[in-house]
Amino acid sequence: MESCSGVDYDVIIIGAGWSGLLACKSMLEEKLSVLVLEKRDQLGGVWCFSDDPDIVTVMKCTHCTSSSCLTEMSDFPMPVEIGEFPNHTDILEYLHAYCTEFGLHDHIRLSCAVERTEKIDRMWRVTTDTGTWLTSTSLVVCNGSSTRANWSYKETHLKTFTGIVEHSGTYKEPVMAHKGKRVLVVGGGEFASDIITYWHEDVKPASLHWCIPRGQHFFRNYAKLLPWRRPQALDKASSKILRWVAPHRKGKPGLAWACHWTSGGSLLAYQGHGIPEFRNDAHFFRSFINKNANALDLITDGIVVPKGKMSGCHGNTIEYADGSTGEYDVIILCTGFCKEFPFLPQQIRSKKFCERFKFMFDADDLSLVFVGFVRPVVGSILTIAESQSRLAARVFSGRVQLPSADQRQRIIAEDTDFYRDYFKETSRRIDTLVEGGGYLDELAHITGNYPEFWSLFKQSPNNWLTAVLSPYHGCLYLLNDPERREMALATLRRHKAGTFSPIQLVWISLFRLLWLDALLDVLGIIKYKIQMSKAWKAVKDCRVIACLNNMWLYPKKCLFDRSTRFDRSKPPVLSLSNN
Repeated sequence: MESCSGVDYDVIIIGAGWSGLLACKSMLEEKLSVLVLEKRDQLGGVWCFSDDPDIVTVMKCTHCTSSSCLTEMSDFPMPVEIGEFPNHTDILEYLHAYCTEFGLHDHIRLSCAVERTEKIDRMWRVTTDTGTWLTSTSLVVCNGSSTRANWSYKETHLKTFTGIVEHSGTYKEPVMAHKGKRVLVVGGGEFASDIITYWHEDVKPASLHWCIPRGQHFFRNYAKLLPWRRPQALDKASSKILRWVAPHRKGKPGLAWACHWTSGGSLLAYQGHGIPEFRNDAHFFRSFINKNANALDLITDGIVVPKGKMSGCHGNTIEYADGSTGEYDVIILCTGFCKEFPFLPQQIRSKKFCERFKFMFDADDLSLVFVGFVRPVVGSILTIAESQSRLAARVFSGRVQLPSADQRQRIIAEDTDFYRDYFKETSRRIDTLVEGGGYLDELAHITGNYPEFWSLFKQSPNNWLTAVLSPYHGCLYLLNDPERREMALATLRRHKAGTFSPIQLVWISLFRLLWLDALLDVLGIIKYKIQMSKAWKAVKDCRVIACLNNMWLYPKKCLFDRSTRFDRSKPPVLSLSNN
């Protein structure tokens, strides 16, 4: 790779994580010259583990929380032997194999941090930490969302806390110094679930508390649906036909009850947990969903204590809105990260993502694109990043023309209004949160690769059935390509095995007609009010109630994988294509 200044490219990509690699491959498919600049000495981004606390990466125990079906690249399936939810070492190997398969290594420059970018005479000038500068017609930003820890909670609610306050971004494994301590985990994301799951044995018994101030919705990502069936990845209930019958943007009517059942083990497990401390006002599928509900089993078993909104802090004592208190030695903030772009001009950095076309394209300059920052309510960020990369590459190559500037501004305003209303009952801390399926279809319509289902049906009804009955997979958007259609159909058939039967569609349609979910929502509200009543708080710990509660939770203990869904020595963890 040349190191002299002034080298021109069609596209320069900042960041060689998963999104950066997807963007690089898409640019090469469009015959564009491309260079990827990565500040670390290895590719992979957060999936490339480092024990350096100053480098934000996965922890030693990290696995995917979305199944391989929703995570793998559309034209490069993950190896079956790594299971449905591969660990981070398997993911890194997969990314290296992807680079080898599509010849990406020669287009990546490692240990090359970007210090500054500026637009000069329609060209982007990119200056690196070595003093080298390069130019390109277009610039793609893929430096990821996990760049700076969000310490806002420490600076506001915990200003007077006298114990230790740490951020999860520095953690790589359980901290031995926490053993025997009283620990509070703050936050409702999947990082918090991982810490709760892997830390609980190393802290003082019954002194691990979990505080989710704004409430949280949960999904369990791996469980039995019925006692006689083997466990399966639950995010595979995402086929086109299910999305047509039970639209996500309408709260999955006719299917929401199943999400409550599989996540919390009860039809009355509102928001996937039925825990009053974790409840908020957001409707189903209208807030971010934590896909690691297995951590909730520790609350059911009395090992972890749930806590809601904080109301005060005095010394090492935290007061909660429900009147309870807790004393802690250590508080771990799982409050996410802030996106940072120090290398971009100030006028670009100051723009919000909602001011960009489809959260991607700078409204005033289509040569600047952000890939990998949009987060779905449930699903995989990487699937979205692949579609974004495909769209960006086709725009840069001229194959796709975006709407005019006025039309783009109108669409931006419409999208902003839609999501402001859609997520009106959430904090909007994740400013790039979208309903994943709808957003992907919008990109596909712009790109021109939304599946032509009617044409597919006329060509082959069997292939049409495969396309609409299979779980969601990125290869759906390859079905219009004659050269890759058979590969895409083979992938869909492999992931469809054991996941869907026509009778399920009949039941879902019936439950929607009967308004079952609406009835359960009402019952869930009644349950919550009972849980919050003084009478319930007075009797909930008595032996009779405890016995009844254990009987109520018996199906959950029988049906769901309460130990680990990641042990690959267990046959159910392997790909369903082998079932």
